[in-house]
Amino acid sequence: MSVPWPTRLLDRDNSWVVLVGTSQHDSPPSNLPDIPQASTSVEDLAAALCGPHGLFTKEHVITVRDPSSVEEVLSALDSIAGQKPDVVLFYYVGHGMYTSLDRDSRKELFLALSGSIDDQAEAVRTGLPVGSVFSRLRYLRAKQSVVVLDCCFAGRALDDPGVGDVHVLCATGRTSLALYELDERHTGFTGSLLRLFRNGIPDGPQYLDLHTVFHHLSVTLPTTPSAASPESNGCLPRPRQRTTDQRGSLALVRNPAFGTGRTLEGLGVRAEFARRVAALGEDPLIDPGDQRMLLAHAAELFAAISVDTAALHGLPEVSRPVPAE
Repeated sequence: MSVPWPTRLLDRDNSWVVLVGTSQHDSPPSNLPDIPQASTSVEDLAAALCGPHGLFTKEHVITVRDPSSVEEVLSALDSIAGQKPDVVLFYYVGHGMYTSLDRDSRKELFLALSGSIDDQAEAVRTGLPVGSVFSRLRYLRAKQSVVVLDCCFAGRALDDPGVGDVHVLCATGRTSLALYELDERHTGFTGSLLRLFRNGIPDGPQYLDLHTVFHHLSVTLPTTPSAASPESNGCLPRPRQRTTDQRGSLALVRNPAFGTGRTLEGLGVRAEFARRVAALGEDPLIDPGDQRMLLAHAAELFAAISVDTAALHGLPEVSRPVPAE
């Protein structure tokens, strides 16, 4: 039996969360549409991170809604200065913009504020450079920093020279749009994240760490249909992440479904997830090597489900197929 890598538990009394959401835009001057789901996404994520299954304290969760200036966001991070924090988690939901600071430089990601203008020149003047967030996090000198970005083009943050050893989880790639539907309470990415926190993973670990969250979302997001999707498969975009060393082992919440993998309900949830893995493996847009890996993993998941289903009903043990070399 393999022993899983240990989960890193944060120091609850010395860890902080800063949640930023831009849901309303001042028009004029802003030319960006409102995202009502940004406000409720911040509200419900705050409740999840410090709720019954959360690992943060309510007193250490800071929310910033519809910031009008760069200073308003950065001052929320500055309020943690001097605390020598264990973990700092920064989350942003809203519009993402990208442009070059000058003609010869690479295109950088800017996070939209209430008065931001989505224009090559104006984005620099009216948006929050993601590099400024990384710079402030370095100043705080936390043992571990995490950035979660739920915005268009979020993957561009992975290229920022200031990212350092920050663990970054992005709702989209460098050129993809983050999606939301007008009749939903949350954005597509944050809604999936909150469902994971609420429902858990029946055959998952006791705590949901960053690696587990990413691997789960990498399956559920690109297999979740969205009416707003421009993708050929009509689903939400695939998330991206960047991490170093063992930083992905940091736990965010307790797994509410821990230990239920061999119950009837748990087996049903596992079967649905395995079905999604198999469907993803048949996506023609995915690299052939990744397709083979996903289909092989789906076969292993279904085999494990068969064994546990037989045991639940007292049937003779089903032997697992030996993987091909």
